[in-house]
Amino acid sequence: MTQKTLGKYLMLTGASAIALGWLTPAAIAQEDTDVQRKLGTVLVTTQKTEESIQDVPIAVSAFDEDALEKLQLAGGPDLVKSIPNVNFTKGNFSGYNFRIRGIGVDAVSTSADAGVGVHQNDVPLTSNALFEAEFYDVERVEVLRGPQGTLYGRNATGGVFNLITAKPVLEEFQADAKLTYGNYNTVKAKGMINVPLGDKAAFRLAGSMLQRDGYVDNVTTGNDVDDRDLYSIRASLAFEPTDRLRTFLSYEHFEEDDNRIRSGKQFCAKDPNKTSFAGISISAFDQLITSQGCVEARLSDPASLGGVNTAGTLGGQYGFISGTVGGIDPLTGNAINIDANTSGIIPDLRKTESYFDPTYEGSQDLFTWKAEFDITDSLLLTYLGSYNENEVISQEDYNEYAADVPFNTTVGPFIGLVDPALAPLYGLLFPGGVVQDPQLGAFNFPVAADLSGAYSEQTTHEIRLQSDFDGPFNFNLGAISVDFETNTGPKIQESYYVFFNASSAFNQILNAAQGAEVFPIEDINGAGATPIENLDGVSRQYFRSLTPYWLESFAVFGEGYYDINDDLKATLGLRYTKDDKEVLRVPTFLSESIADIPDPLAGTGKAQASFEEVTGRVGLDWSPELSWSEDSLFYAFYSRGYKGGGINPPQPAGSVSAFPELFDPEFINSYEVGTKNTLAGGALQLNATGFYYDYTGYQITQIINRTSANFNVDAEIKGLEIETIWNPASTFIINANLGLLDAQVKDTYGVDVLDRTNGRSDLVVLKQFPGAANCVVSAEGYATILGAIQAGTVPGVGPGATLGLCSGAFAGAETAFGVGTVTYTDSSGQTQTIGGLTPFEGDAKDLDGNNLPGTPDTTLNIGAEYTFEALGGGSWDMRLRGDYYYQADAFSRVWNTGRDELESWDNLNLSIQFINNDNGLEFEIFGKNITDEEVITGSYLTDDSSGLFSNVFLNEPALYGVSVTKRW
Repeated sequence: MTQKTLGKYLMLTGASAIALGWLTPAAIAQEDTDVQRKLGTVLVTTQKTEESIQDVPIAVSAFDEDALEKLQLAGGPDLVKSIPNVNFTKGNFSGYNFRIRGIGVDAVSTSADAGVGVHQNDVPLTSNALFEAEFYDVERVEVLRGPQGTLYGRNATGGVFNLITAKPVLEEFQADAKLTYGNYNTVKAKGMINVPLGDKAAFRLAGSMLQRDGYVDNVTTGNDVDDRDLYSIRASLAFEPTDRLRTFLSYEHFEEDDNRIRSGKQFCAKDPNKTSFAGISISAFDQLITSQGCVEARLSDPASLGGVNTAGTLGGQYGFISGTVGGIDPLTGNAINIDANTSGIIPDLRKTESYFDPTYEGSQDLFTWKAEFDITDSLLLTYLGSYNENEVISQEDYNEYAADVPFNTTVGPFIGLVDPALAPLYGLLFPGGVVQDPQLGAFNFPVAADLSGAYSEQTTHEIRLQSDFDGPFNFNLGAISVDFETNTGPKIQESYYVFFNASSAFNQILNAAQGAEVFPIEDINGAGATPIENLDGVSRQYFRSLTPYWLESFAVFGEGYYDINDDLKATLGLRYTKDDKEVLRVPTFLSESIADIPDPLAGTGKAQASFEEVTGRVGLDWSPELSWSEDSLFYAFYSRGYKGGGINPPQPAGSVSAFPELFDPEFINSYEVGTKNTLAGGALQLNATGFYYDYTGYQITQIINRTSANFNVDAEIKGLEIETIWNPASTFIINANLGLLDAQVKDTYGVDVLDRTNGRSDLVVLKQFPGAANCVVSAEGYATILGAIQAGTVPGVGPGATLGLCSGAFAGAETAFGVGTVTYTDSSGQTQTIGGLTPFEGDAKDLDGNNLPGTPDTTLNIGAEYTFEALGGGSWDMRLRGDYYYQADAFSRVWNTGRDELESWDNLNLSIQFINNDNGLEFEIFGKNITDEEVITGSYLTDDSSGLFSNVFLNEPALYGVSVTKRW
């Protein structure tokens, strides 16, 4: 069967190597009744050579473009609905998390690797547009499940996504075009043209475009946001000068410029200020450290709509101490709907309160070149090279709330750390209570925004030698190098920022007091200006986290295949990988007055780390002739997966929450057995896979002192995947897959930042000032200091003294104050005893048995399709299709608290197609998520200085529309 003929077959599934395929009506007419019910097969390149998907001893899902269209799998986030034990959610910054069998990327670090390798035409893409772009002109999409420690290698501990684009076809003109219109004024267009250039070359041009209105209502600006405006174009050239030499060159450009939302609605159960403790009153100044901002509560709890207590945030603290914000929390909470039928408060996930609309800009330029040379009839030499540039810049409101209380027009109720003698400056600096911020513009309310950006460049070179001998032994050998860098050169400033005008007001007062110019006029942007345009201005009253990063990776790999007999084959694969990582140590930058600002991009030296490892797999696959099966495959494999470690950001000075300079690699020992079967005269495929992972060094992140610190824990994962497709009649297809997963943390302790006291009444959480990580001291020690403040009898212990508890100002003075000791469990699980006035990070919880993030124990997909052929005796067919997907509950963090819980959800897609193969026309009416389920696919808990609120990430609402396709 030629590749061209293969294009007439349909792949439809997400099964472990199940491919739904059936013959076209014209072909069926030439066959007998039994053959009409035979499912087709497809070729995949999961082992870097073309093989039937049912003959590959790997759990793999494959979809051609026709299947992607039928299943309404528009892009990467949709794949979860057709592949067992796969999950997808957006991340809080510029990335996303694509998980296979519970393994994705939970380490937030520039030097961290994803657990699922993303490839295009076998090229590994460290940075890519899988979240933003949609599929078009695709030959097929392959998703390999399980560690791919040999041929795909580095950072493929969870599996591999590989997008195979359609290639130019020699000696044949081809073209197609598809137009779609749907709700939200959605307009989609995509198509391709294939032009032969003589008999040895061909050129192919393909492209896609998407424009639509926003899903989300910004009730503050009155605009719809989270819209789309993107396009992509791909040009490719194939040239075969001889029978032995084949070459391929491709260029792809992707661009997006819209107001896509990076993170959705915020949830917070407000933690109010405490006015007393143990019967002792707390002064207004000391109340600054009594609120965490938010406390533990389920996202579904109405209390989670209360909004963060700004007194527990860095911006609120700057506002209070500068006097621009009074003692009233200027926050009412998120936009909500009140359901009159239930008298309950129900959040509208598609409403936000933001002072300005988000902006989202993304682009990618990918060059790929490939050459294949047949050294002999049995030896193939392949070279594959690439160059990729990727850039994303996203800006949005940081707090997503509209404050009720404007800035003070005169000095507030207390100045705090600012000299009260500066009060007359208020009228001059903030006329009418308006604060001029160099990045945000002019506002008379507290406003904050964050900007997440990244620019990267990557070059890869790969060479492979593959055999196709007639004897029992064959091999696949290769080597690959990857050079990657991000946030370097002229794009160094594109990283992560938080802008807040309360900080600007505070530093304007300090600048004025020092006789410095408050702001050069050219540094003042108007409201709604883009912060990235002014990051090099003199006035830098923002937070910035920046990590220039370089990666050099090299690997050699090989697999050998030996046919023990006609039915039994052994496979042995090995890979050596070496990763050299380097980061420029750029200290975290936070809100400096003009006089104190150094070069904002200066580093303090480079940190380097090297990781090298040998991985591989070994196993057997058996293809016996069985009386009850047309074709069966049984396999058992051991695989060793590996993902390199990385470099943590600089250690914050004076922090009670220390973390290591490096985080270690991940390792997976995977044991997998599976079977693939074609039954019932070819009308039924039934496949199953069982697996067990011994997972060492799982990389997770916790925000400490406004920076992402990464740690290693151990885990255990086991699961089962069952997939089937049944063709009971030539016009009727049923497919289903079931994923069962048990992914648990093992032998690990950790401090939950939402519950640092672990529920103990003898401990108390306090804020470190200004805005660093919270700390824990004994309740006895805190009450003692409050009593000393109230009594006024201890020299140097007056209002504001409690601000020194987290910085250790009273550590070692327990005897003088008559305070005893306190015992707690640290993050290593060890019991520690310290003085009751000595700060520590918290009492660690035993996490053994908790679920890994994003690992529902059940995923289920069921689909059915029926075709009415030759309607009215004519040339039109009508095809009805429905697909249902269900995902069980999961958690967003390893602590598995109520705040972490992600509720179960389901999805229903329906479509009707009218197909005329004679003239190449198709019309479709479709509905996607037709029950309009609002789904939280993931959540992100922010750090202590931001008040511990959670950002959530959402699915798409109900989408419906019509499309027309023409093929030539």
